[in-house]
Amino acid sequence: MSKVEVTNLLRKAERKLRAAKELLKLGEYEDTASRAYYCMFHAAKAALALEQSFPKTHEGTIREFGLKFIKDGKLPKELGIIFSDARSLRETADYAVTPLIGLEDAKWSVEAAERFLKQISEYLRRRGIK
Repeated sequence: MSKVEVTNLLRKAERKLRAAKELLKLGEYEDTASRAYYCMFHAAKAALALEQSFPKTHEGTIREFGLKFIKDGKLPKELGIIFSDARSLRETADYAVTPLIGLEDAKWSVEAAERFLKQISEYLRRRGIK
């Protein structure tokens, strides 16, 4: 994958984070959690693409991210934990019949997505991606 495509994935992650922040302001907590997760998902895919790794599923993306970045110590362990926790929250938000995501969970998801994106962006900058 080219640097342009990696950058495009990173930009997509940034758009998802902006959407999550706007949805939080509107009180749309389930959609906030979902967009925050997708911010992390696209940021992780950008980092993996730079490593020539292209998982086809969400589970595969989380697993490969853990193996290539967390286990190897390239990125802090916290990122693997929040990525996995955000996925669980997103699944609850997207699939639960009754609303189960409140303000605190929604705020956490946005803050976690911001930390995740910042760390991935810094890592990619060190690797020559702007």
